[in-house]
Amino acid sequence: MTEKNKKGTFHLSSLLASAVCFALLYVISLLALQGSGYFPQPNWQQIALFMSFIIIFSSSQKYFYFIALPILFIYACYAPIGVNFGAPSYQYIASVFATDLQEGKEFFAQIPLRHYGYPLVILGGALLYRKLSQKFHVAFYKNKGLLALIFINAFWGQIPFQPLQESYLAGKKVIEELRLLNRFNVPSEWGESQLDSRSHYDDYILVIGESARKDYHHAYGYPIANTPFLSNAKGTLINGLTAGGTNTIASLKLMFTKPNKKTWEGNYRLNFIDLIKSAGLKTYWLSNQGYLGQYDTPISAIANKSDEKLFLKSGDSLSSDVSDFKLIAKFDQLLQKPSENKRFIVVHLYGSHPLACERVADYKKIFDDTKIDKKYQEVNCYISSIKKTDEILSKIYQLLVENQQKNHRTFSMIYFADHGLAHQISDNYIAIHNSNGKSKRHYDIPLFKISSDDQQRHEKNVAKSGLNFTEGLANWIGIRNANIDANMDLFDETPQPDYGLKEKIENISAPDDPAVIIPAQR
Repeated sequence: MTEKNKKGTFHLSSLLASAVCFALLYVISLLALQGSGYFPQPNWQQIALFMSFIIIFSSSQKYFYFIALPILFIYACYAPIGVNFGAPSYQYIASVFATDLQEGKEFFAQIPLRHYGYPLVILGGALLYRKLSQKFHVAFYKNKGLLALIFINAFWGQIPFQPLQESYLAGKKVIEELRLLNRFNVPSEWGESQLDSRSHYDDYILVIGESARKDYHHAYGYPIANTPFLSNAKGTLINGLTAGGTNTIASLKLMFTKPNKKTWEGNYRLNFIDLIKSAGLKTYWLSNQGYLGQYDTPISAIANKSDEKLFLKSGDSLSSDVSDFKLIAKFDQLLQKPSENKRFIVVHLYGSHPLACERVADYKKIFDDTKIDKKYQEVNCYISSIKKTDEILSKIYQLLVENQQKNHRTFSMIYFADHGLAHQISDNYIAIHNSNGKSKRHYDIPLFKISSDDQQRHEKNVAKSGLNFTEGLANWIGIRNANIDANMDLFDETPQPDYGLKEKIENISAPDDPAVIIPAQR
């Protein structure tokens, strides 16, 4: 081969290597941005800026391996989560602190296997790009025209570092919050409370559902009969309650305190357990949610203020899945304890927590999985888990009726759910999971009240806000306190303001995702 041919071959190889390097940069940047959760469909400007970040830091071996690669590693690790559930936020950082290993396994099981390829492509592509660029002397950073474009493009944002900054701020906020809670000395600011003439009952029971979206309940119009108790019992069904957030912690920290309704920040010094205790009621907390001991979640920290508490998953991070039916016997034992005072009892269910099929391992599904399309199997589990919760509510009600007959204690019971869920729908699979604001119906939750003296059934279409929930509970019990608005009734005909929630929902870019209806059986 002549010297001329050698130069031509080398030049062709360099051009080919440059093209491959450019393609690698594009793919790495595209997947990293998609995986961050901030840019599900990144535009060329955003992709170009991320490519520029890698190019500039590839100019030095130290910069590449000690700055660019660690940042890409963070993007790669988060990508399978981000592409499914959205950007890192306060809610997800809080969920990390609140999740035991069993829930963690269930969370990652929701991610399609193909999305676990994102980290391999991002990191493998970066290392391959480095190797090819060194071998064939591909130095994009020496191109003055390209550098000029990078400079201009940089004016449109600092994209590579935005998710890292948000994650840091969210993590810092959660750590500060948990540090405050775990001091065990968060003082109550309720002051003195009294019971007024509205306090008719001896026992008040609050049942907290989990991940139960309103439009999947037959009582709210879902065509499959999965709520025989809620659909027929004499009591009051409210169609219009909105949750405080899209996961347990984000929602209940607002619903179980008197929050700042402008900033949507919870106030643990005004939590509902301290309020109820200040009125002289004895408080109990029965839970099938995890309790993490030293690292209390905001919810378990509020629960810890109760006079008596029982967690079926108490402090063990390896806790296996426990059926909500196991709460029934514990609840019955509590009811049978002699008491001359008014009592307030929380029953926190595991309900329809993803993965829904794990929730009904001990319960007959509504449809036979072999007789429906495979893509609807998780929907079948979800609607069956709601029916299971409905049966648990019926059993709790029956125990209360029996206790009234035996011990002459009147009662009133409320059921609601902490938040809803969203869908991920493909041709072959329908997943129902939690996500970072991907559903316009995430905030739609059920609310039902039944009391020992109810003689009729009432269904009311009226807007009620989760940000007024603690005040609503106070008025249900009949608690008078200077910090409570006596007009905040959860069950009257008066609509409540949404405190900016409508605007939040309108800003959700995802299309509406109504409840999925399983077609007729084959």
